[in-house]
Amino acid sequence: MVKIGIATNKKLLELFNMMKGGSLILAPNFQRKLVWNDKHKEDFIETILLSLPFPEIYLADGGINLDTQTSETLVVDGQQRLSTIFQYITASPEFVIKSLPKFADLTPEQKTDFYDYNIVIRDLGRIEEDTIRDIFKRINSVNYALNAVEIRNALYEGEFIQAAKTILESNEISTEDNVFSSVFSDDEVSRMKDLEYVLLMMATVEEGGYFVGDKEVERYVKLYDPEYPSKEETVANFRGVLNLIVNCELPADTIWKKRSSFFTLVVELIKFKRSHGSLPSKEALTNTLISLEQRLNDNKREDVGSNQYAQYYYYTHQGTASRKGRFIRGQLLQTHLEQESSV
Repeated sequence: MVKIGIATNKKLLELFNMMKGGSLILAPNFQRKLVWNDKHKEDFIETILLSLPFPEIYLADGGINLDTQTSETLVVDGQQRLSTIFQYITASPEFVIKSLPKFADLTPEQKTDFYDYNIVIRDLGRIEEDTIRDIFKRINSVNYALNAVEIRNALYEGEFIQAAKTILESNEISTEDNVFSSVFSDDEVSRMKDLEYVLLMMATVEEGGYFVGDKEVERYVKLYDPEYPSKEETVANFRGVLNLIVNCELPADTIWKKRSSFFTLVVELIKFKRSHGSLPSKEALTNTLISLEQRLNDNKREDVGSNQYAQYYYYTHQGTASRKGRFIRGQLLQTHLEQESSV
C-alpha cells in the first residue's frame, strides 16, 4: 500500500505568501465554516509568539493552470490556523486583538521570528477528492479530536488539575460501588469526563457561586497551575463529602446519583462545611435527601413558574448547565440542609 502524506516543515512566511498570492486555497468545498472567535485566535497567535508547537497542517495538490504554469494547494485541515495567521499579519478587521501586540507593533526581530516559525506540513500530494474528503472526516472525527479537558490535561500538569486527579483517585470513590459509578460510563471515563466534572465542581467552589457551562474552569486551571494554595483543604473537603455521600447508602435510582443533582449535592455540602465548620451527620443528610427527593417527585408536575420543587425537577432535565438552573437547585438544597441542621 502506498503511503499518503509526507511530513515536512515550511516557514510561516512561505505559507503566508502562498495565501497572499492566491495559490493556497483555504476553503475547499469540503471544509467547514470558520468558527474561532477572537479569543481562540489570540490564544493561537500567542502560541506562535511563544515559539510553542501546534499540530500539523494537512495540504493536498489542487489544479494546475497549464497556460500560466501555476498550481493550487488545498488546505485539507488547518484553515482556521492559517486564516488566523493571515488576519494577524494583515491587520484584518475580522480579528479584533485585545490582549496581544498587533503585528505592526512587533519589533523587527519579533517579526522575523514570527515569519521564521516552522510549521509542520503533512503533504498528501495529488489524490482524488473522495480520498481527501475521507481523510478530512477522519482527522476531525469525534473519536480522534481531543475534547476540552483532554487538551487541558495535555497543556497543564499543575496544582489545580493534580488536586482534581487526587480527588478522583481517593479511596472513597475508587471501589466498584463508588459514587461516580452511575454518573459516568467507562467510555466517558476514558475521555476524562469524570476529571472535567471534578474540575467544574472545584471551579464552582472557588468562584463562590454558579456560572454557565464550564467557562470558568480553564481560568482556574491556568490561575492555579503553578501553585494552588487551597489544594490540601480542597482535597480534604471533597474526600469528606464523597465519603459522607457513600455512607448514606442511597438507593441506586436516587436523583442524587444523577449528574446534575450530584453536582449540586457536592458543591452545596462543601459550601455548608465552609460556613458551618463541619458537615451534617450521616443521619441528618440521609433524612434531608430522602425527604427532599420525595417532595420533588410529588411536585414535579406542578407549575414551574411558582413551585420551587417543580423548578428544581425541571432543571434536572432542561438547562442543567445554565447558571439559573444550577442556582435554583443549589438554593433549594441549601435551604433544606440548613433546616435539618437547625433541628
